[in-house]
Amino acid sequence: MSDALQNDISTSIINERDAVRENERRERFEAISVRLVQIAIATSFFGLWEWGTRTGHISTFLFGSPSQVWELAAARLQNGSLLYGAYLTGLETIIGFLLGSILGTALGLGLWYSRFVARVMSVFILALGSVPVLALGPLIIIWFGVGIESKIILATVSCVIVALLQAYEGAQQVDKDLIKLLKSFGATKFQIFTKVVIPSSYGWVVAAAKLNVGFALIGAVIGEYISSEAGLGNIILIAGANYNIPLVLLGVFSLMVLAFALSLAVGVLERTLLKWKVSGNR
Repeated sequence: MSDALQNDISTSIINERDAVRENERRERFEAISVRLVQIAIATSFFGLWEWGTRTGHISTFLFGSPSQVWELAAARLQNGSLLYGAYLTGLETIIGFLLGSILGTALGLGLWYSRFVARVMSVFILALGSVPVLALGPLIIIWFGVGIESKIILATVSCVIVALLQAYEGAQQVDKDLIKLLKSFGATKFQIFTKVVIPSSYGWVVAAAKLNVGFALIGAVIGEYISSEAGLGNIILIAGANYNIPLVLLGVFSLMVLAFALSLAVGVLERTLLKWKVSGNR
């Protein structure tokens, strides 16, 4: 190999390495910029809100104030009522999310086995999916009681249809030519299902999981609204009935924090599954 060619290759490698580093620096700068802008927007919002309530431009009776919400949060964190409510709602959401996602995904992928069964069940799946979970709430409370079980069932029902439809759609998007090729080599239906259908549906299942975090939380809160003795939904319900706006806002902000934490957990799960998928394809 000539010296000129070696120099060209070395220069190309160096340029490519510099380009990668530049892209990494640009991505880090953009991420930091986005975070700073988000912090600035939130700070401005709460600052203007507090300023408006202190100057009388905003009614504290109707809108509360950040300082009132903060004082309530400190008091309820100290006596443990806020943490217990968040724990209870979070537990209901997580169990319902897991049950609904696993059950819905299993059913959706299972329908791939039989096109006839899938066509028969489609009308019933759509009918169940069109019923708002709020309409099922009173029935589920009557059937399963006012304890945590009914909230878990509501959270599960809120998730199962989305997970089912997404998993089934993902299974249907598998390359038909690849399935025919595997069949020609003597692969069984179970082998095709485990080696091709399930891995190919990964993206659809993860997308359903991201959606179901919010749906599970909604189902749990609806159950707490209908009948409960604790939980963030119960806090908001009682506070609203007593016109305690700061406490209502505290409950709402707590739900937002809980939803954000659960979304982060799903993101970690997604990256873990991605590593598993990549290592499984090696």
